[in-house]
Amino acid sequence: MSAFSPVDAALEGIRVVRREPKAVAYWVAVWAVAFTLIAVLRLFTGALSPPPGPMDQFGAIRRLGPLAVVLAPTLLALWVMTTATVYRAVLRPGEHGWHLFKLGPDEARIAVLSAAETLLLALLGGVPAYLLWVLLDPIFRMLPALNRLIALCGFLGTVGIDVWLAVRLSLTPVQTFAERGFPFSTYWGLGRGRFWRMLASYALVALELLSFLAATVVVALVFGWLAEAALQWQGGGLLRRMVLWLLVPTGAVLIGVGWVVPIILTCGCQAYVYRAISGEHAPAGPAAAQGSAQPA
Repeated sequence: MSAFSPVDAALEGIRVVRREPKAVAYWVAVWAVAFTLIAVLRLFTGALSPPPGPMDQFGAIRRLGPLAVVLAPTLLALWVMTTATVYRAVLRPGEHGWHLFKLGPDEARIAVLSAAETLLLALLGGVPAYLLWVLLDPIFRMLPALNRLIALCGFLGTVGIDVWLAVRLSLTPVQTFAERGFPFSTYWGLGRGRFWRMLASYALVALELLSFLAATVVVALVFGWLAEAALQWQGGGLLRRMVLWLLVPTGAVLIGVGWVVPIILTCGCQAYVYRAISGEHAPAGPAAAQGSAQPA
């Protein structure tokens, strides 16, 4: 089927959580363990102390010191693995083992594609704005009184072009995963004629993310208040240290949830849309496990 409901697409991430609650808990636990280890390393390496000199745009990296070399690849690997895992949960639910959390060729291809997209964005991201500026510059000269209005229209036009490109190419990661390769010739055409449905799906996912962000802010404020109270707690001895050490994994779990849930909502929507467009239906029942063992 090529037509799909944007509402169903936007809700696929929530359905993944309902279908695979143990797997989602496992994904969050992996993120939490990683952040706990990073926090412990920061504690014992003194990376928490502020670096000498003024803080600039590289202050955060200098603050972490050598730990930044560990943190960046760790976050990248976890993000790629979680992305592929959500795709796997939607498109290949018959696959099992380690709760669908793997590090293999599928993840490697997504990492390569993400690196290429980041590089292209850095090199070509300003091209639409530049082209619009070239087109609108004669109008600026002819109608200087309307410069602000023209600039606003140019800005909106740039945003529109960027959104159009982003939506049309949004399925490249899940298509790369599903087809176990880089089908460059079909990336652009996959979303042809479905832009508005895809845009509506992503808009609904954005609303879900905003709701999740609001809940996260409330939880973060409560956790911050508890952490501050524990740090300011006078006396207590062993009990105070136990509370402080308990806050570390608790905070890591909250951070893990904060990373995993948005990935599930976004990638679940992408996988649903790809499955609907490509006509692939997720297998179900005992035959799924047998079918997943066959090569694609």
